[in-house]
Amino acid sequence: MSELSNDTLKIGITVAVLCHCFGLMYFTAPVTEEADFPMTVIVKLESAQAAVSEQGQSLGMESVPENSLTEKRVADKKREIYLQYLEDVSLCIHARRFLEPNSHGLIGIALYKIRVDSDGVFTSTSLYKSSGNKQLDRAGMTAVKACSGFVKRPPSTGVQPMNIYQEVRYQYRLR
Repeated sequence: MSELSNDTLKIGITVAVLCHCFGLMYFTAPVTEEADFPMTVIVKLESAQAAVSEQGQSLGMESVPENSLTEKRVADKKREIYLQYLEDVSLCIHARRFLEPNSHGLIGIALYKIRVDSDGVFTSTSLYKSSGNKQLDRAGMTAVKACSGFVKRPPSTGVQPMNIYQEVRYQYRLR
């Protein structure tokens, strides 16, 4: 190589290194401050693994007062009943997926928003997210409407109307 090309190469490498250093020093990601919230709570519906104090410190279950444990047990039982209700609604709907003619060959998932009154009657149903197949969406809506009032809503879920979101799945040769 000639001396001129060696000098050009050295200058090019030097400029590249300086550009990278400058970029790393001045264009780094901004530092984010922690939020002013005292704690982050993650709820697992299956069970509660730990109690949290008002100051946000984690406590062992043995240090929780007995009345708090009773409240926890009641809340866990209500959650269990609610989840079982949702499962029962899902089973009811999926058992009625094939009421529409020619619905056995459908493949896809549609999501429906269902408003349920205190007796388990669906007061409104709407397609929340389409499967992209109008026939499947229509068959799913038929299945949803056919379940209105079949699954009684547990008293522990209250008397106010509530919204639930239910997927209706169609898969090849699924019965």
